[in-house]
Amino acid sequence: MATDDDDLLTGPVPVPEAEPSASERIRAKAFGELVDKAVAGRTPPPAMSADDRALLEVATVIRAASGNVELPVAKRQAIVEDALRQAIGGVTTTTSGVVPISRARRRWMPWAVSAVSTAVAVAAVLLLWLRRPELSPPSPPVAEAPMLWKMRPTDPLIGPISRDRVGDAGTRIDRIFDNRLDGYRARQLARGGTP
Repeated sequence: MATDDDDLLTGPVPVPEAEPSASERIRAKAFGELVDKAVAGRTPPPAMSADDRALLEVATVIRAASGNVELPVAKRQAIVEDALRQAIGGVTTTTSGVVPISRARRRWMPWAVSAVSTAVAVAAVLLLWLRRPELSPPSPPVAEAPMLWKMRPTDPLIGPISRDRVGDAGTRIDRIFDNRLDGYRARQLARGGTP
């Protein structure tokens, strides 16, 4: 007969540091045996309360997350033996979980990988060897312009700017532009061109 004490969610909350009751000890012992069986690899009983099943799943997840889960020695040896047997060309048993590689694929796969990588390397070498860079014809040498044409100071042209002429920037820019245009005309006429 189930009592209210059997339900973890609706039962009374025990006082901290209190001595466990007889029903709590029996319940803890039964749950501990259930966890031990699950850890050992045995399947839990199908008829189990939802609370016990949830606690058992949490215990299993905690154990798996700790990283101390190892395969049994017999299972580990079977996997190693099947892998070694497969490597030397023997027939593997499917009970170990090792997926066998077919003999045909095992024979031609290394050659296919080698052939494809060699073809890619040859194509790259041919592309670099056959594709020569196009050389452009050398450009004619440009005559060096005198320093006076390259840089003409504007200070002698404009002079000092007084406070009452600060707003006449347009006039100063026009004077600089006219001076540069005169220099361009003089250069064009010196070469025999039209301005």
